[in-house]
Amino acid sequence: MAENSVVQAGQRQVAPINSKLDIFSGLEQFELGQRMAKALASSTIVPKHYQQNTGNCLIALEMSSRLGVGPLMVMQNLYIVNGMPSWSSQYIIAMINSSKKYKTELQYHFEGEGADLSCYAYAEDYNEHQVIGPTISIDMAKKEGWYGKNGSKWPNMPEVMIRYRAASFFGRINCPDMIMGIYSTEELLDGVVEYQVLDPEEAVKQEIESNANTQTLDFDGAEDNKKPIQEENKEVKETVTPEEIKAIEEAEIAEVEDDLPDFMK
Repeated sequence: MAENSVVQAGQRQVAPINSKLDIFSGLEQFELGQRMAKALASSTIVPKHYQQNTGNCLIALEMSSRLGVGPLMVMQNLYIVNGMPSWSSQYIIAMINSSKKYKTELQYHFEGEGADLSCYAYAEDYNEHQVIGPTISIDMAKKEGWYGKNGSKWPNMPEVMIRYRAASFFGRINCPDMIMGIYSTEELLDGVVEYQVLDPEEAVKQEIESNANTQTLDFDGAEDNKKPIQEENKEVKETVTPEEIKAIEEAEIAEVEDDLPDFMK
């Protein structure tokens, strides 16, 4: 017993890693999160957009902590599409089914076929009530432009795509806490979310153009008694003589020299 006590006393005390660690709750937690993120970023097993990217890994760790799942699970199912994070539809379905929020797994109700095909996702809660998501149809997919996009899988895999969309809409309406407001990868690829990426120069040009025809309105009629700013500036320039300007400049130079140390004069 004495030996065991000595060994235990000599052992290094290591605090267990908290899987529910809130990385942004304090400096100590953030530093620990950074160390974990750097280790993940150095791995070649994680997806490409996490390799050598500590920031992305840090966000993945925070999300895994909030969702209560492993970091690798988040990394393998969180994709970046046009700069925006997105869940794979399969993962949204898996999150809902594994959450045990509902008594049954996610089910799908189909009606019609071909161009008239429609589907909605539903699940039964513990009070034996059906929780139903929005109805998705082929007609909707065509009107929204999902069906005819280049490389779209809707024409070749309509039943699969309609299930994915029904599931992601179900999750957005009934389980927003699980998907954390993040769209599915298929939604971003189909253009469900409207986005526009502008470089800084283009953004400045657009702002200038949008403000070019705007003018300040004077509801009190005070502007009638004022001259345009350009005319006022012109009058100021005309009233100041070159000699006065030179005198002002010399006075400013003298004032600066007075403030300099002796060795600089």
